Amino acid sequence: MHIPAVQILDRMLRHGWPTTAVTDGLAAEAQCFVPHVMGEGAKSVMLRDFLASEISADREGVFARLSFLRSACRDVALFGDLIFADPEAFMAQSETFSLFNYGQAVGVTEACIEATKPWVDYVSNLTRAEAPILVPLIDIPAGSLVLEPGGNSGVFARALIKARRPLHHVVMDLPAVCELGRRRGIEGGLSFVAADMLLGDWRRVVGFEPEVVLFKSVLHDWPEAEAEHVLNEAIKSLSPHGQIIIAERSAFRGMVNGTAMDYANLVFAAFYREPEVYRAMLHRLCADISVSVEYTMIDMQWFVLTARRRA
Repeated sequence: MHIPAVQILDRMLRHGWPTTAVTDGLAAEAQCFVPHVMGEGAKSVMLRDFLASEISADREGVFARLSFLRSACRDVALFGDLIFADPEAFMAQSETFSLFNYGQAVGVTEACIEATKPWVDYVSNLTRAEAPILVPLIDIPAGSLVLEPGGNSGVFARALIKARRPLHHVVMDLPAVCELGRRRGIEGGLSFVAADMLLGDWRRVVGFEPEVVLFKSVLHDWPEAEAEHVLNEAIKSLSPHGQIIIAERSAFRGMVNGTAMDYANLVFAAFYREPEVYRAMLHRLCADISVSVEYTMIDMQWFVLTARRRA
C-alpha cells in the first residue's frame, strides 16, 4: 500500500492538509490508504502535527521528497528487475536518475538554478532528518578547518557547525548548488566554493589546508575508480594530522524499513557499499592511516568511517 499512500499524501498536502480540510472524496481515499494519519487517536494526532511542522519548516523539501518517492515507486514497478541485473539500463530508463543531472548545475543562470533545485531540495530534506543522528558520531576538534566536497546546500554543514564549532566549514560543490546554498543564508563559519571535486588541487581551490575532509552521502555517486580518485585528492589536500570522515548508507540488504523510503533506497541499492570498501581504498592510498567505523540506523543501516593519519 506504500505506492497509493505516497500519492494520496502528496495530493492532500498540496491541498493544504492537515491545516486545511480536503474534499470528502480525497478524505475517503486517505482513510483507505493512510488510515494511521486520519484517525482520532493520539498517534494520528501526533503524525498530523509532525506533517504540519515539516511543511512549515521545509515546504519545498517535503514536496521534493514526495515527488522523488513517486518517481522511485514508478521506476521500481516498471524496471525493478534491472536494479541489480543491469544498473546502467535501469538508470537509463528511470525518472529518478534523470533528476540528478549534474551537467545542468555548472552555471548559475536561472535556468540552471531551476533545473538543479528539485534534487538539491530533495537531498536537503533528507539531510535535515539524518543530521541529528549522524552529527553525534562525528568527532572533530572545535576550531577545525573543515572541507565538505559535495556538501549540497549546506544543511549538514549548518548542523555540524552548531554542534562542533569548527573555525571554518567550506562546502565545495557545483556552481548552481552553491548558489542555492547561499540563498538559504550564510551562517558564521560557513562558506561555499564552486568547483568540480574531480579536478583536484583542493588546497588551491579553497585557499587552506583542511584538517577535516567530510563526505556525507557523496562517494556512492561514483564508480569505485572515481571514488578512490576523490579520496586520493582528499588525502593530498589534508593537513599532516588531519582526518577524513565518510558518512554513507551501508550496502543494501533488502526493503526492511517498512516505509516508502525503502523505494527511494532501492533505486540506489546497486551503488551503496560496505565501509570495508572505503577502508581498503584508503589503505591503498596511504600507508600511515588508521580507520574506525561506527554504525547507526536511520532509514537503513548507515556508517560513519573516520580515517586519521597516525601521529
